[in-house]
Amino acid sequence: MGNGIIVLYTGQPGITDTVLNTPNPNIKIKITAATVTNDTTTEKYITFHNVPAAGTAGDDNIIINQKVVGSRETLPLWELVNQTIPASGFLSAIAEAADQLTVHISAIYFT
Repeated sequence: MGNGIIVLYTGQPGITDTVLNTPNPNIKIKITAATVTNDTTTEKYITFHNVPAAGTAGDDNIIINQKVVGSRETLPLWELVNQTIPASGFLSAIAEAADQLTVHISAIYFT
């Protein structure tokens, strides 16, 4: 498969654990850029996990824990940049409110 640049995720995570990429046993993913935007008039928070193969989101794999995004604010997610998602692993997110925070994540993949 080689290497390449991808848009890993663009969307609005839900209030339950939302898987942001399709786990693949043949590739690893390294995040290169990430932002979150809050288009509402009240602050909201978001949490991210880097989950290993056959794992589940939990305290042991939190990357960002309840990051507050202010009203009408866009923030870089520096904590995600350079995170490597292992083969068969996945990135997940949990938002305080569904359909209110928009996340954009770019990455490279490699075998």
